[in-house]
Amino acid sequence: MGSAALGRPARPGRAGARALPGALLFALGAIALWSTNALAGSATLDRLPVGIVVLVQCGTAAAALGAARWIVRRRDGPFPALGRADRRFVLALGGVGFGGTLVLQYVAFAHAPIVEANIIAYGWPMFAAVWLAFTGLDRRSAAGLGFACIGFAGVATIVLGGGDGLSGGGSALGYAAALGSGVCMAFYSVGAGRARVPALDAMLCGAVAGALAGAALAVGEGVSWTPTADWLGAVYLGLGPCAAGYAAWSVGMARSGGSLAPIGYATPLVSTAVLLVAGREVSGTSAAVGGALVLVCIVGVVASARGESA
Repeated sequence: MGSAALGRPARPGRAGARALPGALLFALGAIALWSTNALAGSATLDRLPVGIVVLVQCGTAAAALGAARWIVRRRDGPFPALGRADRRFVLALGGVGFGGTLVLQYVAFAHAPIVEANIIAYGWPMFAAVWLAFTGLDRRSAAGLGFACIGFAGVATIVLGGGDGLSGGGSALGYAAALGSGVCMAFYSVGAGRARVPALDAMLCGAVAGALAGAALAVGEGVSWTPTADWLGAVYLGLGPCAAGYAAWSVGMARSGGSLAPIGYATPLVSTAVLLVAGREVSGTSAAVGGALVLVCIVGVVASARGESA
């Protein structure tokens, strides 16, 4: 959820008031797409192994992002030349931040209860709050660190509390992957927000890395490679929440100068509501309490971020 523009590096400073309504539409569109991710992903994983889902999703996203990159270059000319350090940063930001988020998120969805896995994976603001607290110590970052502690307590309650965690339908692999996805997303969000490299480069790199990881998972699972209609669900995940969602967010952040970034924290709240409305249930009382603590953490981090940007 960084603020780098699609084809150009992010520029410091706030956007003009005229740009904000359009930027808000892009940002809200991204959140709407992301909020369908867990529900569509869990439905697709009910019919397909995780390796195929990740491969098709990331492969579709890579094709879409590659086409977008070609269009942007045709319209705006070649991207700025990158030095060696910037190229390494693109590889890290894309491969670890973007690609790692996607792959680990779907491993979590496949091996842990979907509501809990979604809350933990989208609980990346608590990791971002910890990072910001140690890199910019002030009252607001300290407040964010306090809310992050509440979030970590919530994660522990989900995983270990009252016998509802690991024994409630999830596995250590699923919960660890959800935490890893949150860490990767925090890295991508903080890194992309400060990057001076085109967002498309990082996203395309991450999608390719994710597709390779998905192929490796599929080979390890020994799955059938024959395409079926069920693959369309994974295609939607690649085109919708992945490619279009992240591209819309990048445009919105570029047009707003990053001032709309805190609204991205609404994603776990909305996506959890979508899951519950769709009939997906929390696995137990401890999971419900822990999930509530993580959501309180996210709301608190949002409030801290708004106070800092005011």
